Amino acid sequence: MVIIEWPANSPDLNPIKNIWRLLKGRIQRRFPTIKEEVRRYAEEEWEKLEPEDFKKYTGNIRERCLAVIAADGGPTKY
Repeated sequence: MVIIEWPANSPDLNPIKNIWRLLKGRIQRRFPTIKEEVRRYAEEEWEKLEPEDFKKYTGNIRERCLAVIAADGGPTKY
């Protein structure tokens, strides 16, 4: 049996967290005051996301993997 030592959840390899951070920032800049506004703003801002927004965090996945390997599973610049 081979056991691979690898972090169970590496934030460096989870680009959706960066998209959520981007979305959260856009929503917060609109200063929602009630739950309905948060939902509406989230839907509106999600629709405004462009393919480039996603590519920014997924286009370099090879480099991210190599950085995690080089850091032996530790933190990286990503």
